Parts: sequence; structure tokens; C-alpha cells
Amino acid sequence: MKRWGVVLIVLLGFGVWKTPVERSLWAQQKAEGFHAAQWNLGMRDQVGQMGFVAALGGFRALVADVLWVRAGAAFERREWGRLKLLLDSVTQLQPRSVIFWRMAHDHMAYDAALDARHDPLEHNDFVKRKAEREYLRIGEQFLLNGLKFNPESALLYECLGNLYSRRMGDPAKASEAYAFSAQKPGAMGYVARFAIYESAKVPGREKEAYAQLCELYRRGQRFETVIRLLRKLEAKLEIPAAQSIFQTANADPAQGTLAP
Repeated sequence: MKRWGVVLIVLLGFGVWKTPVERSLWAQQKAEGFHAAQWNLGMRDQVGQMGFVAALGGFRALVADVLWVRAGAAFERREWGRLKLLLDSVTQLQPRSVIFWRMAHDHMAYDAALDARHDPLEHNDFVKRKAEREYLRIGEQFLLNGLKFNPESALLYECLGNLYSRRMGDPAKASEAYAFSAQKPGAMGYVARFAIYESAKVPGREKEAYAQLCELYRRGQRFETVIRLLRKLEAKLEIPAAQSIFQTANADPAQGTLAP
């Protein structure tokens, strides 16, 4: 009996010591995104039993790289459904890897979506457009999910702006995404300008966008797109010729560049 009593005391003591250590470790791992992955049967199907155990055992990066190679093979075979599942697993395993989120979005919103649009085996245009829109939404969701774990990523916000502007036709969301990108470390110099370009396309924002474009022009950023949008907004806002930015800035409106 004494022996069992000693064992019980040791176990209780170990439990008391172990609990705060586990809590601290869990909090640290959660802060780093290690518990973001959805450990489910879908992921187990993708990595196999040994891979699933390896991921749980701390070899997440290695398992993610293996799945990325498989994703490349699925891409080459245009197996978009399987590719999406593999990309889900890769991004869940490595939620702090911006490149995985960006590439997952590229594969869905561009590769899969464009393939659906031009699918030679599908003759119904409605079905093609529906499939394309679905892949666009999947690509969008990859970026939104990626930003949950990488909120300071200028690149992911820029990709989101590009997606809204070039593929989904939503200038309001595009302007917002570009503006967020411009505020993040390492942002490209053009994204703040792109935010203004998109804002100029949103009904009701013409005056605000015109003022911002005029400021760009005064600062010497006389790009072709700036000049084109200024002319368009001046006509829409019915600004008198004498008050045109091209007159008040005392500059030649033709001095644009081929840069955007």
C-alpha cells in the first residue's frame, strides 16, 4: 500500500508540474499558427497514415513539401479538385508561409479558373462561367485565410487587389486591398497609386479620386493612367477647362509615360 501511495504522489506531482508547461507550449504553438491545421480525415487521406503521424510529431514542413510536390503533379494533369485538396493541406500545415497561400491562390484563381473558361469538353457557357466563378472564390478564400495568419503581408494584400481588379471586377474591394498593402512593410511603391486608380472607378468616389489623382500629378507622377483617369473624371465632373489640373499645374498633359 505504501508503494502505491508513493507512486500516486509522484504522478500527482508530475501532473501539477506538467499542466502549466503544456499550457505554455500550447500557447506558444498557437501563436505561431501550429494549431491552425484542421487535423481531419481529409488531410490524412492526402498524406497517408505515416505522413499524418509525422505531421503530428513535428515534421510539418517536411510533410508540406511532399504534398507540394504532389500538388505539382496534380497541376500538370489538370486535376483541379485533387489540387485544391492538396493545397488545403499544405496551407494548413504551414499557415505562416506566405508563398504557399499566394501560389494556392494563383493555381485556383488563374490556372483552374481559366481552364474552366476554355474547357473544350464543356459546351455550355453557363456551366463554364459558373465553374470559373467558383475557382475565383476559392482563390479569394486562400488569400483571405492566408491574411488571417499573415496580417502584415503586403504581398497577399496586393494579390487580393489584383484579383478583385483584374479577375472579379470589384474596384471598391480592389482599392481597399491595395490601400492595405501600401500600409504594410515591404509594400511595392505602386500599390498606393493602384488604390487610387481603382477608387476612381467606384461610383460616388469621383471627387475624392480626382483630388488624389491631382495630387499625384502635381508631385510629378504623370503616368499614362493618371492622365487618362484625370481626363475622364474632369469630363464626368464637368470641371471647366480653366480649372483643369492640366491648366492649373501649368504642365503639358501629354507628358505621360508608358508606365501604369
